Amino acid sequence: MMVVLRALQELTVCWKKIGHYNMKCRWIPGTAGYGESMLNDPVHPIANQHSIIETDEAIATVNVVKFEVQLYKARDEKYLQDLQRVQGPQFLFLDLCAALLAQLQVI
Repeated sequence: MMVVLRALQELTVCWKKIGHYNMKCRWIPGTAGYGESMLNDPVHPIANQHSIIETDEAIATVNVVKFEVQLYKARDEKYLQDLQRVQGPQFLFLDLCAALLAQLQVI
């Protein structure tokens, strides 16, 4: 479970533990430094920074992916990981799944 939590933390996923092997998770793509480059870029003049930030927040709420993670113990210290999308765009969820598998060095 600790390996999965470290991988989720690297992907900036927030989670709430609801059981020993079950978590509810939320991922907002691009949360680290989201919108900062546009605000600081002299090529994009900004008349009103607050409108840009509000627009970014509206876009971010549309792209929120909520999902649940469940771990099942198989045999010989092997585990099966079940990810279920609860809310959010399907393709972003698939991107997250691929990134998580890469982070866990499965693929």
